[in-house]
Amino acid sequence: METENNIKTYFDNPERKCYSDILLEQESFRSDELFKQLLESFPEMVYILNGNRQIIAWNSKSFFIHNNLDILGQRFGEAIDCVHSKIMDAGCGTSKFCAECGMAKSVKNTIDNSKKSVEECRITGNSYGVEISYDFLVETTPINYKSKDYYVCALKDIADEKRRLALERIFFHDVLNTSGAINGLAYMVKEIEDKKEIEELHDAMIDSSNQLIHEILAQRELRNAEENTLVVNKELLTVNHILKSAYNLYFKNQLAKDRIFEVEWSDPELKIETDKFLLVRSIGNLLKNALEVSVKGDHVKIYVSENEGFICFNIYNDKVIPDNIQLQIFKRSFTTKGSPGRGIGTYSVKLIIEQFMQGKVSFISNDKVKTIFTIQIPR
Repeated sequence: METENNIKTYFDNPERKCYSDILLEQESFRSDELFKQLLESFPEMVYILNGNRQIIAWNSKSFFIHNNLDILGQRFGEAIDCVHSKIMDAGCGTSKFCAECGMAKSVKNTIDNSKKSVEECRITGNSYGVEISYDFLVETTPINYKSKDYYVCALKDIADEKRRLALERIFFHDVLNTSGAINGLAYMVKEIEDKKEIEELHDAMIDSSNQLIHEILAQRELRNAEENTLVVNKELLTVNHILKSAYNLYFKNQLAKDRIFEVEWSDPELKIETDKFLLVRSIGNLLKNALEVSVKGDHVKIYVSENEGFICFNIYNDKVIPDNIQLQIFKRSFTTKGSPGRGIGTYSVKLIIEQFMQGKVSFISNDKVKTIFTIQIPR
């Protein structure tokens, strides 16, 4: 869509007020002591926006209080340096990604309908070259101030709540389920005398216990990565060794039942210097996602390719990801599974691979190639 001034946008109004007009609006708020006190009475971050979503005023809880003038006239995504804010020339609120942003949707709904709007927002910003994921509850309210329309945007940080939900989901559901399976298998062993059946149950117990360890370690890695304390231990390994380790995580798992799950082996001499533990765990997360969305008879495959000094670990499956999900795939807490606390798999893969292993994570999904997630690791 293009506006009257031929400015392209995929979501919200791209027009802006000039900086001199913004300064006049800001001065109007600054000169009102009562309004300043009201802003400071909010327990969370609060921003006053004009009709073009530009920041006019804010309170001292703001992320940007140490550098106030830099955000004047900007939109929130630009102020926080959202990874999507520079895609379009018109900036924040105008890209395809913005249509799925809780902040953008809340503000647009309030401006368009002159009513209060509340949305959850997952946004990824840059801080000195490091990507940081935020989770906010956004509440936008229209006000009329000195005969002009403005919008109060309050942001509550709910990241800790989202992490807590994720921990509860993993430790109080997945871990308990796996522990229960191990416990049940242990009782069955006591009641069976056939040696062959006992061996099968023994193998099943090993698989279940490995899965339990996998769930616990995955959560520990994510927490260490977010706190920037994750330790990377590199060693020289063959690529096939990595492939085999990742494949072994699921080839006997219930998730792979009735699927065509296979690995395409690489050149036996091809080697890579990397952290086996972190890389295999990351590939395993993507494999698990691929197997979960697959149905009986679907094809899931892991294979390797090379690209300009990188070894690419590719995870293929037959399904195509809907466009609205593709726009949010690497955001923390985003999930298609419908349960609170899910949605840390792809986020943790991107965080660990890109910020700690100098790699890159990407995907392509369409009717022609289906879905391929790729982890690139420097050779």
